[in-house]
Amino acid sequence: MNDGSADGTLQLLHQIEAEFPARVHVVDQQPNQGKAEAVRAGMLQALGSGVEYAGYFDADLATPLEAISEFVDVLEHNPDVDMVLGARVALLGRRIERKPHRHYLGRVFATAASMVLAVPVYDTQCGAKLLRVTPDCSALFATPFGSRWIFDVELIARYLIATGNPDGIYEHPLRQWKDVGESHVRPRDFVRAIGELANIHRSYFAGSNLVLDVWTAPMLRYISVGGLGTIFHYLLLAALVELAAVRPPAASVAGAILGATVNYALNYHFTFTSVRSHRHTAPRFIIVALLAAILQGAGMWVLAPRIHYLVAQAICTLVVLAIGFVLNRWWTFRSGRNPEGPRQSRDALDRVRRGRFARTNRRKGDTVPGVAAQL
Repeated sequence: MNDGSADGTLQLLHQIEAEFPARVHVVDQQPNQGKAEAVRAGMLQALGSGVEYAGYFDADLATPLEAISEFVDVLEHNPDVDMVLGARVALLGRRIERKPHRHYLGRVFATAASMVLAVPVYDTQCGAKLLRVTPDCSALFATPFGSRWIFDVELIARYLIATGNPDGIYEHPLRQWKDVGESHVRPRDFVRAIGELANIHRSYFAGSNLVLDVWTAPMLRYISVGGLGTIFHYLLLAALVELAAVRPPAASVAGAILGATVNYALNYHFTFTSVRSHRHTAPRFIIVALLAAILQGAGMWVLAPRIHYLVAQAICTLVVLAIGFVLNRWWTFRSGRNPEGPRQSRDALDRVRRGRFARTNRRKGDTVPGVAAQL
């Protein structure tokens, strides 16, 4: 699967395809659309190729391809299992070589993912998965994922909603896995992953957990980000005044710039998980911020002479907060699609929430023995 690469990757893939025409088929996706859409496109190709099992492995081969036979054995010996997930569990006798900070961040994320999915999944992000080719599993890839970074979690959510059967998912501890090269995951990507996880809850499981419904609400995220931006503003203000002897007005301006930068970055990646370019969103964010300042001043000019100034400020703050949220959500950061994805039917949500894990009848199509693995 080639996702719009600009180097020699496509040519190399075509060379491999020419050498093994019966075993390799190259899918070229242009332009680059991200891993989620690349995996979806490749899986649709594999699922429709007439094989019995289809899956995807990361092209860096952190999981050796020899593991495919183990995944096939799980599916062969467990007819009720539809999806096998590789799990990077560091057990004695296994060679799992993973950087400590990535391991611990992964444990934090897996815990959050388990809360959202309401199943005790250990490792959602391992890039090794194999699925049984059934109508249910094929339907999992029918529409684009709302998540760009953690589509694996969304894939599991779709399966749970479609079948109501967590026992159809099996985590297989890998015998070998190794970090290959330098990780391209940055701190902002982890922040974005948490935002996308919140979107998955609201898309697939809204109403199933009141606490998560509240904590994942976009407005609460927006308010939390605003509060964090304010904290950074005040910290820099105090540091410049107390430690660098900078005059308060200048220090306040510097703090406001830092606070606005933090506010913008977190709203982009966490609150609204935008995919639009910064060239598009940053000017709009500045316009909304300036409009908010003007509305604050106008509101205080109208209300302060009539009511107590603190009450007037509270009213202005609430009104401007609401207006800023609406404008930023539907104008500044809107990407032309709902980042939370399509809302799931109430019947499907009820089935998951109440634990009615009735098995969906599997209707196998005409398949031939074989495995299609996507890299």
